[in-house]
Amino acid sequence: MMNTHYAKKTAAAGLTAALAAATIAGCSGDAGGSGAAGGDGGEKRLKISMMYPLYNEPPQKNEVWKYIEDKFNIEFEPMAVPNNSYEDKLKVTLASGDLPDLILWTKYPDPELNKYVAQGAFLPLDELVQASPNIMKTPQSIFDNVKIEGKLYGVPRTRALNRSAVMIRKDWLDNLGLPVPQTTDELYETAVRFTKDDPDKNGKDDTFGIAFGENISHMDPLWMAFDMGAGWRVMEDGTLMSDSITPGRKQALEWLRNLYQDGGLDKDFAVLKNSQVWEKLEGGKAGILIGGQTSDYARYVENLAKVDPKANLIMIRPPKGPTGVSGFSETSGFFGQWVIPAKTDDEKAQRIMRLLDWMAGDEAYQMKRYGMEGVHHTKSADGKITVNVEKYKADGVDAVIQHNPYDPYSYVVMTAPESVQKAQRENLDMVRDLGIKNPALSFVAPSAIDKQADLTKLRDETFVKIVMGKVPLEEFDRFVQQWLEQGGAQITKETNEWYQAQPK
Repeated sequence: MMNTHYAKKTAAAGLTAALAAATIAGCSGDAGGSGAAGGDGGEKRLKISMMYPLYNEPPQKNEVWKYIEDKFNIEFEPMAVPNNSYEDKLKVTLASGDLPDLILWTKYPDPELNKYVAQGAFLPLDELVQASPNIMKTPQSIFDNVKIEGKLYGVPRTRALNRSAVMIRKDWLDNLGLPVPQTTDELYETAVRFTKDDPDKNGKDDTFGIAFGENISHMDPLWMAFDMGAGWRVMEDGTLMSDSITPGRKQALEWLRNLYQDGGLDKDFAVLKNSQVWEKLEGGKAGILIGGQTSDYARYVENLAKVDPKANLIMIRPPKGPTGVSGFSETSGFFGQWVIPAKTDDEKAQRIMRLLDWMAGDEAYQMKRYGMEGVHHTKSADGKITVNVEKYKADGVDAVIQHNPYDPYSYVVMTAPESVQKAQRENLDMVRDLGIKNPALSFVAPSAIDKQADLTKLRDETFVKIVMGKVPLEEFDRFVQQWLEQGGAQITKETNEWYQAQPK
């Protein structure tokens, strides 16, 4: 998911105390609320707030929002935080103890979440989930991934297990007479030529090959091509090794280091947030995005057309590495899980779960994709839906309903042109079986709770320096030793003990 970490140990230690001191008011919502009995079975009106990252237009007080309030007799407060600042906002919110009623915890697995759960900061949700028929349609494997010590503390926001995309400018390939790259060697050559050979034919030196960002983001298929493992790799002797220190990781870093020196990578990557990486592709500067998302393809195509109407962005298979390995790291089957503060009373918790369960049903899913009939779309006599895309986007409809049912095609953007939707469906079909599994996906080593954040920081800082040529490649070997000494060896020991105890 995301490489940076949420809360420091001091914030974690103080969270439970802060929650105990906080009243259930403000962001946490007024348990009594305001207003009389109403829309939801004659129950009193409650305030329900939900905090989550925002990727597109912010939600407006539109007809969908009002429909939710009337249906559940609530004052609904969607707290959409721009994605680039979501983790920082979450840190501050957790430290304050003044929590929203629903929080989307996006990092997985996350030792910090395990720590908060151990402190009693969030409600156990097993019984509430079992009473939620739409949520219960989630595949059991996804529930298993989200459990902590055998219990549910979060409702997974389900996604397809494999939904990534490798994107490339086909028009640039055609301009330079290049084939679609199929291997890391071919990708390397293409990236360099996209930088040096004026692929957009505008006579300017203003393009480059591969877009990526801070902490070497958007590189998942490259890591997989060098067979470094997805989180953990099963080694030849049957033990697990962290993908931070596998030989494949070093080979991939060498590939990136050489390509950076040859000009095929974005020179500004080390300071770029996610949205800034995307802007390089949308702005016609970058020709390749290795680690993209199928859903984002619609936005890239739309925005790129404003800059270059002749642009032809396509999605291709991930490149094969030196030993023929190719694929994406298979996900947990969800992006984010909804957690509820432990101080929430029973009445509010049940209302929250009814809201989430509705969002996991067909009515909400149709509303999320098309908006409200007569406002955001019209339906012909034969059932064909025509979306008023401008109104739908301006109202931020997609950002109002932030949960969804399990749907392998949920990454198809229904407001996009049919050609884009077709490309998205085809890519989701193509990548479905290209997932490389993490053999310890759901396990968090006990010592990782205190050590993982520092180890990740060490890893990210070292790898950026290696790619940029600020330190020799041999720095990787020193990093491995340092990683092991500073807690990695113990995490590896605990993970292997767990792995060996699992039924094979």
